[in-house]
Amino acid sequence: MRGHRDLRLLAAATLVCAIGSLITPLGPVRAIFAVPLTLIFPGYAVTAAAFGARLPAWPERLPLTLGVSLACLALASIVLNYVPGGIHGFPWTIILVVIVLASCRTAARRRRRTTVEFGPFPSFKPSPATAVLAVGSLAAVVAALILAQNTVTTNHVYGYTQLWIEPPRASDGPAQIGITSEQQQTRAYRLMIEIEGESDPLKRTFELEPGETRMVTVPIDESAGPVGVEARLYLRGRQDKAYRRVSTQLR
Repeated sequence: MRGHRDLRLLAAATLVCAIGSLITPLGPVRAIFAVPLTLIFPGYAVTAAAFGARLPAWPERLPLTLGVSLACLALASIVLNYVPGGIHGFPWTIILVVIVLASCRTAARRRRRTTVEFGPFPSFKPSPATAVLAVGSLAAVVAALILAQNTVTTNHVYGYTQLWIEPPRASDGPAQIGITSEQQQTRAYRLMIEIEGESDPLKRTFELEPGETRMVTVPIDESAGPVGVEARLYLRGRQDKAYRRVSTQLR
């Protein structure tokens, strides 16, 4: 990509954002790296590969970059859905980096070493329709980021609660039962865990806010061989019927 300053900067920024999104523990700081990696860089790289040396002006390129980036995310999610690792942060990062670097390489070849001006202030006067399209695209990005950080509440939507048993991750690690609330408001729960060979069930009562997760450790004797575990989750005040139920054999 020698001689193509925008492609070199794009490739370098992609690698920096990929590393930053993977190693940064704080969510708001991670978003600084993840937003351009997902919504800007793939679309720009694919657009550069498609148009070669005849890139459209920035007012047209901005909405095109956003649209192509969203298309890359949609197609990548289909691919990752069939990958054993599933749709997680690390596979997302890898596939986006591959898309950007491969597209930059293709764009450099198509340009045939033709120098392309790179800068945010081209000498171009956009038409009113183009300016409205560019502003609307930026507004859509801002709205999507705001909605992604907030839980939308409504009186006509019913929430749900997840209940699962997580086996030990290591030979000396404990088994756990997880509860995640996707209700529309704070809900109170009562969890009862019956362990094979134990006369008294393990009981826990707690409240979960929307989006909150609670993990409960299952005290089992791993030296005793396979142990049956059954967990029943009740809504507080409705002890007559289990809201969620899960059971398995833990080793």
